[in-house]
Amino acid sequence: MKFSKILTTILTCAPALIKAASQDYARHLELSILFYEAQRSGKLPANNRIFWRHDSMVDAGKDNNVDLTGGYDAGDNVKFNFPQASALTLLAWSAVDWKDGYKEAGQWGYMKDLLKWGMDYFIKCHTSKYELYGQVGNGSLDHGAWVPPEEIDYEYPSYKITASAPGSDLAAETSASMVAASMAFRDDDPEYADILLKHGKELYDFAEKYQGTYDKSITDAKGYYRSYSGFNDELVWGAAWLYRATGDKIYKDKVDKIWDTPYGDLDPDKFLGSGGPISWDDKKAAAYALMALTTGESKYVDESTKHSELMVNYKTTPGGLWYDTNLSMWGSNRYASNAAFTVAMLATSMDANDAKRKEYVKFIKKQIDYIIGDNPAKVDYVVGADPSSPKAVHHRGASGSKGADKGPSENVFVLYGALAGGPGANDNFKDARDNYEMNEVALDYNAAFQGLLAFLIQEGYNVPDPKQTWDGAWPPKEPQPDITWDWNLEADEDSYMSGAPKLSTGSGLKCAKWCIDLEVDEKVLYVQNIWGGKITENNGNKFTICNEYDNGYLDGKGTAQHWNFNFKKPNGGKSSDVLPKTAIVYCNGKANGDAYLVRTDGSGAETYGWEAGVCKPAFLCDGSTPAPSTSKKTTAKKTTAKKTTTTKKAEPTSSSCYGYKCCERCEVEYSDDTGSWGVENGDWCGIPDSCNEPPADNEEKHSSGYPYCKSTTEVIYTDDVNWGVENGDWCVIKTSGASCTCWAQAQGYQCCTSTSEVVFTDESGDWGVENGEWCGIKNC
Repeated sequence: MKFSKILTTILTCAPALIKAASQDYARHLELSILFYEAQRSGKLPANNRIFWRHDSMVDAGKDNNVDLTGGYDAGDNVKFNFPQASALTLLAWSAVDWKDGYKEAGQWGYMKDLLKWGMDYFIKCHTSKYELYGQVGNGSLDHGAWVPPEEIDYEYPSYKITASAPGSDLAAETSASMVAASMAFRDDDPEYADILLKHGKELYDFAEKYQGTYDKSITDAKGYYRSYSGFNDELVWGAAWLYRATGDKIYKDKVDKIWDTPYGDLDPDKFLGSGGPISWDDKKAAAYALMALTTGESKYVDESTKHSELMVNYKTTPGGLWYDTNLSMWGSNRYASNAAFTVAMLATSMDANDAKRKEYVKFIKKQIDYIIGDNPAKVDYVVGADPSSPKAVHHRGASGSKGADKGPSENVFVLYGALAGGPGANDNFKDARDNYEMNEVALDYNAAFQGLLAFLIQEGYNVPDPKQTWDGAWPPKEPQPDITWDWNLEADEDSYMSGAPKLSTGSGLKCAKWCIDLEVDEKVLYVQNIWGGKITENNGNKFTICNEYDNGYLDGKGTAQHWNFNFKKPNGGKSSDVLPKTAIVYCNGKANGDAYLVRTDGSGAETYGWEAGVCKPAFLCDGSTPAPSTSKKTTAKKTTAKKTTTTKKAEPTSSSCYGYKCCERCEVEYSDDTGSWGVENGDWCGIPDSCNEPPADNEEKHSSGYPYCKSTTEVIYTDDVNWGVENGDWCVIKTSGASCTCWAQAQGYQCCTSTSEVVFTDESGDWGVENGEWCGIKNC
């Protein structure tokens, strides 16, 4: 019978859904936050989720007897506060206006951690009312060394601006970041918000009272982050944030003082009429959008609109990425994101039905979709997001090497979430560590990009990817102590033995370099010679043997590395009796690496002197359910199997709600392979099947139960039909001349009316399930 045949084959017959490129903005946002965590400087917190990062620059500021630990470095190791503050201001702004996007992605808590790590550092840097540290580390020294931040062995001096050596751009930008962050924290932590606002006010006063560009006071910055645009843009930008945060008209007057000044077209201080996107240096267009958003006054809205029109209609690569010949040759994805960011902020202030707003959103979505894979190169430029993602971005810590042009061709560690620089003018891309223009990463690269992800999620455009199963799809759990030792004896005589011991790691435990502590019993063994590794310690019968960078790393895949020895046996004996039974292996070096006690008979290893932690990060790598939140809700129709599920159910069910109480409403908080879940009265409940049934109205429906699109023809997703989105819900794009036949009735079955999910296919056609009964899916 057909029914028994279905039961025996249903688990293997269901077709998988295929998408050409990701639109899972939530997953990419989550990864972006992980990138910033990988850039943390100072003493790392107990909840550090980047297992290969450790404490660094823990005495920053000691040269001036101040504590300047914390904050963020980038792919290099200097803490340049000017671009750091710029990035954090954009991130804080996105948290203020697109907070629901972060909440819907389950990332609001992590986002607050991201901001607080930076703000705590800036508080330390603001050592007195008219004194602000703006850099830790020397650019020349740093760029002459390729080492991870944990292993810096050169000086990293600290530099500051003062009343006699001012930096209005630096002070005003730092003020803007702290004031914007104060607004992000206002509801959840008003006391902390007040602290940030106080610092922000003082720093703006410093910027305005003692004027000058910071790179004339911190001269080392000039070769790396010179303030080309001067400081007028930061003065307006900082005042605009203070006006939004306080409503005090005095700050609006400060904005207008510069805004209304009739600068000449060739005047470098000219504020209006910006022809380019925002950047870590140029804040003019950001100030246009912020004042438009804050006040709604025509002079601000008009300037922001004029700039947005320029960005939306700018030239692009053949594949559609915003591209400026002069700017985009170095970090094209960064500038495309920056161009779209101010457009998105203006769109946030516009009516949802405004045709111009829809045009803006389409432009924004095009830029982000290009970056995450919808491009001619078929590359998702976010590291770790897709098998196509860059694997050799320009980053010291992740490289596991001693130089940009040394070591493995792919980085030892995956820098999850980093946005690679991007393609060239013809959509071309080369994934190489020494390709600085295309493969660099930095704090400011991710800032606007991450904000736009939150914007698109808040707009209802997030389409969760199918479950990722490719190798490396998720940041690994805390690495398992999977280490294998093989003595690999080459000679075992009465008086001596020799060998080339093999060491390998599995379960993703990667060691860019490694050391071994080995202790021998002098009564039965005498070490005559050890080579193939550097002996860094030799204390009688105790030896430390190290393999440094670029000399054969342990890849976590079982590839063996080896060293060599000659041992004398003064009293003879079998090797199994006289060789050490254990050794200590330090993964990633003895100074900062994790220690493992390895059994030399090949039977495995265990952590040594520390306890392995929980899954890092839990939500990414073990699929744990996020805590219930009060964020903006979506309806069950937006999270049906068409978008989120590729696993078909073994048997049709309609009455049970996955063993939990059925929800009374259809508001989805979370979806997994079981189904969709809501939260009512503080407890989880299952979304019932009825939530997916079409409403009883006269609207023309496709056989799937979804309405036909009324106006859009833009194909967002394709399976057996083309899908669009209208008013935040899926709709079917009509194909001219389409007709459907209900073939199942001839066999005594009904045709499906509200589902197109195929759970079985035989010679008759495709079968679905409705109300616990089999139904035939119409042929159209």
